Amino acid sequence: MAERPSVLRSAAVVGAFTFLSRITGMLQSRMLAAYLGTGPAAEAFVVAYRLPNLLRRFTAEGTMTAAFLPTLNEVAQRDGEEAGKTMAAHFLGSLTTFLALVCLVGVAAMGLITGLLMLGRLAPGQPIPEQLGTLFHILTGARPAPPDLALTALAGRLMFPYLLLVSLTAGLSAVLNLKDRFGLTASVSTFYNLAFMAFGWLCFEFGPGDWGRSADAATVIFAIAVLAGGLVQLLILVPSFLRFGYGIRPGLHLKDPGVRLALKRMVPGILGSGVHPINVLLSTFLASRLAVGSQTVLFNSNMMGELVLGLFAMSVATVSLPAMSRLAEAGDLRGLSKSLGSAWRATAFLAIPGAIGMAVLAQPTLALIFQKGRFTAADVSWTAWTLAFQVVGIPFIGASRIGTQALYALKDYKGPAQAALLSMAANLVLSWYLLRVWGTGGIALANGLASMVGLGWVLLRLRGRMAVPLLFTGVGCGLFTLAALPMGLVAAWGGRALGLFGAYQGVGATALRLFPLIAASAAVYFGILLALGNREAQALWGRIAPRLGL
Repeated sequence: MAERPSVLRSAAVVGAFTFLSRITGMLQSRMLAAYLGTGPAAEAFVVAYRLPNLLRRFTAEGTMTAAFLPTLNEVAQRDGEEAGKTMAAHFLGSLTTFLALVCLVGVAAMGLITGLLMLGRLAPGQPIPEQLGTLFHILTGARPAPPDLALTALAGRLMFPYLLLVSLTAGLSAVLNLKDRFGLTASVSTFYNLAFMAFGWLCFEFGPGDWGRSADAATVIFAIAVLAGGLVQLLILVPSFLRFGYGIRPGLHLKDPGVRLALKRMVPGILGSGVHPINVLLSTFLASRLAVGSQTVLFNSNMMGELVLGLFAMSVATVSLPAMSRLAEAGDLRGLSKSLGSAWRATAFLAIPGAIGMAVLAQPTLALIFQKGRFTAADVSWTAWTLAFQVVGIPFIGASRIGTQALYALKDYKGPAQAALLSMAANLVLSWYLLRVWGTGGIALANGLASMVGLGWVLLRLRGRMAVPLLFTGVGCGLFTLAALPMGLVAAWGGRALGLFGAYQGVGATALRLFPLIAASAAVYFGILLALGNREAQALWGRIAPRLGL
C-alpha cells in the first residue's frame, strides 16, 4: 500500500513539470504551424526533425536509460559510490564518442536517408523499384534533386547533431533520476522549447524580412533552433550533475566491466525500447505515398498523442524504473508486482480519460494550438480526423512502455526486442492496408493496434518471471473506462452547446470556452470515481483537499 502513493506522488511531480513542458511545446508548435503550414516546407522540417528524435529512443531515454540505470545502480550497490561514478563517466564518455561518429556519418548520408523516407514523392504512383532508380540518379548527380527533397536533406544535416545533445541530456537525467531529482530532469524540455522559440523570434524579428515570408527560410531557421534548444537543455543539467560528483570521460572505455555490461544489455533492447519510433519511421515512409501534408498531419497527431503519454504514462514510467530496479535487485518479486500494478493503474487512471477527451475535443483543441498563418481550418480538420484514430492506442502504448521497464528491471532484454519485432511486423501489415481505407487515420490506427501485439508478448514474458497483477489492473481499467464514458458525453454535449465545433473564434474566445469545459469534464470523471470509492481518486483527493482548505 505504501508504494502506490509514492508512485503517484513522484509521478505528479514529473507530470507537473511535463505539463509545463507540453504547454511551451504547444506554443512552439503554434509558431511552427504559423510559419510552415502543412506544405512541402513543413514536411521537410517534420521528416528531418524525426530522424534525431526517433534515434534518441535507441541511444537516449529508451534503451540506454533502461540498461544504464540498473547497471549503474548495481555497480554502486556492489562496489561503492565511487566505482559507480567511474562507471558512469566511462559509459557517458563512450556514448559521447560513439554518437559523435554517428552524427558525422548521418550528416554525410543525409541525402540517402531522407530520400528513402520520402521515396513516394520521387516518382508518385510508380512502383518502388522505379522510385529507387530515381533516387539513385539524384544521388549520383544524373538528375537534380527536387526542391522539397533538397530542403529536407539540408534541414536533416543541420538537425542531426541534436542526437548527441539530447542523448547526453538523457544520460545525465538518468543519473539525476537515480538521485531522485525527477523535477529538474523533467524541466529540461521546457528550457528547450523556450530556447527554440527565442531563437526563432530573434531571427524573424531582427533578420532580413524575407526570412519570415519564406517557408523554406523558416525551415532552415527552425532547424538551427533545434540545436540551440538542445544545447540549452543539456547545460541546465550540468551543474547538478557535477555537484553530485559525476563526470564524463570521452573515449571508448570498453574495458570497463560496467560499461560492457550496460552495452550488452542495450544490444537486445534496442528494438524493445524503439518499437514506437520504428513504427513511426515506417509510417513516415508509407505516408510519403499519400498527399502532401500527410507527414505534417501525422506528426502533429502523434505529438498530441505523446502529450497524453508524456503527461501520464511516461511520468509514471520515469519514476517507476528506479523503484522497480531496486525491488528486482533485492529479489522482492512481490513488491515488484505491486509496483508494476500501481504503475499500470496510475497510468490508466489518467491516460484513459485523456485519450477519450482528446478524441472528443480534438477540433477546438487543435484549432487553438495550430490554426494561425499558413495552418488553415482545413488542416485542423484533417489533423483532428487523424487524431481520433491516434488516441486508440494510447493506453496500450503506455502499458507496454511500463511493462517493458519491468522486464528491464528483471534484466530481461530479449523479451522487449521480441515484442518489438512482432509489433513492427503487425504495424507494417496494418499500415499498408489501413492507409488505403482511411489515409492518415489508417496509419495512426495501425500504430495503436500494433502496440497491442507488443503488449501481449510483454505480458507473456512477465508471467514467466513473476505474478502479473492483471486482475488488479483490469478492475481499475474497467472503472476508469466506466467513468470516462460519461465524461466524454459531457465534453461532446458541452462542446456543441458552446459552439466549439463550429468556425474558429480566435485564441481568447476559444480558450475561455474550452478550458472550463475540460475542467468540468474532468470533475465529472473524478467525481464518479470518488463515488465508486476508487483508491487512486481517493489518494489524489487526499492530497488536493488540504490545499483547497477542504
